[in-house]
Amino acid sequence: MDKKESKRQLVAMLESGRSKTEIFKTLSGGEVKDRVLAYWIGAYADPALCQRHSGKIKTLLVLTIAQALLGAVFGYFLGSMIGPGAAVFFTLFAAGVPLLFAWGFYRNVAQAYTIYVILSLSQFPRMFQGFEEDPLLTLVGAGITLGMVFSSLTSKRCCSRIWASWARRRSKGTTCFPADDRCRARQKSNA
Repeated sequence: MDKKESKRQLVAMLESGRSKTEIFKTLSGGEVKDRVLAYWIGAYADPALCQRHSGKIKTLLVLTIAQALLGAVFGYFLGSMIGPGAAVFFTLFAAGVPLLFAWGFYRNVAQAYTIYVILSLSQFPRMFQGFEEDPLLTLVGAGITLGMVFSSLTSKRCCSRIWASWARRRSKGTTCFPADDRCRARQKSNA
């Protein structure tokens, strides 16, 4: 069974309601490495949870699109100081990156949430470079950035319930997933 077939079978099993641990046991040992299989299971966005938390996702989409529009405006003005070609480039780049994230948020892609958080937090210290000149605007920008990061983390958490990077746990030679009720019961009985 190749990777695409394994992924299709995994999605079908998840949508049918089987436990994540049971799916992992069924598909492990095949062509797909166990680590990749655990990531796929952990990164799967449950459609029922996404529907229940659609308001949070829509709010994040609106904020990201507003960020893209602001980026396009500032990119145009910054680029127009350099030249006409730079104005087009900066406008497209400053609007394109947030729109790619918005597309990832709309499709509930776990990697989009993770990359957005990492990029936002890596740029966070640079926000305070002009703090002496305008502290109020700097604090407002930092608050908006932290709000967007918190909103994206909340949306990711609501749709997948478990973090993809910490998806599987090994205890006494068996693999289980923290969000799986059977796994929680097994961990409590072993403790």
